[in-house]
Amino acid sequence: MLNEDQSSLIQVSPVLTPETLSEALTKWFEKPCTFTHWQYVSDTGKGDSYLSDLMRIRIYGNNEHGVSKNVQVILKTMPSSVARRLTFKSHEFFQNEINFYVKVLPALLEFQAKKKLSEPFDSYVKLFFAHCDGTNDVICLEDASLENFGGAVRQEGIDLAHCQQTLKSLAQFHAISFAMKDQNPEEFEDIRHHIFEVYYHERLRNWYRRFWKRICGIAIDAVEREYPDSVYVEKIKQFCVPERYDDMIKAATRSVTGVISHGDSWTNNFLFKYENGTPVDAKIIDFQLTRCATPVLDIAFMFYACTSQDLRLKHYEELLRFYYDVLSKQIVEMGSDPEKLYPWGLFKEEIKKYSYFGLAFSFESTPMIILTPEDAIDMEVKGVSKLDIDDVWCIGPIKDKRGRQREAGNVVHCVDNGYI
Repeated sequence: MLNEDQSSLIQVSPVLTPETLSEALTKWFEKPCTFTHWQYVSDTGKGDSYLSDLMRIRIYGNNEHGVSKNVQVILKTMPSSVARRLTFKSHEFFQNEINFYVKVLPALLEFQAKKKLSEPFDSYVKLFFAHCDGTNDVICLEDASLENFGGAVRQEGIDLAHCQQTLKSLAQFHAISFAMKDQNPEEFEDIRHHIFEVYYHERLRNWYRRFWKRICGIAIDAVEREYPDSVYVEKIKQFCVPERYDDMIKAATRSVTGVISHGDSWTNNFLFKYENGTPVDAKIIDFQLTRCATPVLDIAFMFYACTSQDLRLKHYEELLRFYYDVLSKQIVEMGSDPEKLYPWGLFKEEIKKYSYFGLAFSFESTPMIILTPEDAIDMEVKGVSKLDIDDVWCIGPIKDKRGRQREAGNVVHCVDNGYI
């Protein structure tokens, strides 16, 4: 990439023409600006994205007075490999995220802007440019690292302070949907139809069937090796059946408490700002799996993808209350009644009803999370034909005890709390 012609980005994507980039720069700086060149900054790291190609670049232009301006962005493009695009349905994930940034998020923020909030939701990165045609899809987002936001180490479970910042950002995000659905139901109904389910849907059953069997086998192996001859082995075997996908479909698509949710709330998709080593703010990134569903799907997956059993044993109820208090405060400040829309009792009922979803989704994420960057799966797929994802995501049983305990601990927590 360092040897590319940096006077043009067409070699990266044919839609990134000088004219297109000039329009994007003009909109970004709110004054006429003409694209001149770009500069490669860095890749984002192996294992940081399994559904797209990412790189960090700086885009330059001159304003009407000839003064150079630039913006540093994360450029997300569909995989160059045709086989990889087809295998992972890249066009669907890009379409869903672009619809979120172009149609859904602006409506949510416009609704929020009419309210007087002590702390409005701003835990997102701004869109610089997006294009969606099913072949050359591009998403270009501001690089939050310039504001001193960075990722936590995904191989380690996040601590209490990280959990609080993560849950705060999710609660403030979810609260907008609750209030908007209450006050402007027709508008909310309209925007929610701009996003669609890209993971758990009847049309995707065959796409996921073999891989579900693989990741269930990994989970069962971890529990059998760490908790042999226990109730946890019995419970996980009862849970890991093909029919579980039906439950996942229902959870992802049929909730009366549905909000615009993130859909993929694991460690990689949160960036944190630190003061003296303590996280003081968070931003949510990567909305490719965004859906309209109960907020508990985000919460449950966050717990099982991001935290350790030790942290849950010490702080689980405290963190659930923390999330709900932030959520209800935001709803009140936006002029609605959380006791009417989503009372604490209903929230706890849904935690019990839907936490299995976070467990099931963690079967996929945990084996990926615990891999070091050097061991991360090479997602390149050669050729031009669609493959089964099970032939590409060739993960096997977790080799180290610490990783197995991370996987098995999620099962233990679900069983002990009566979730499965």
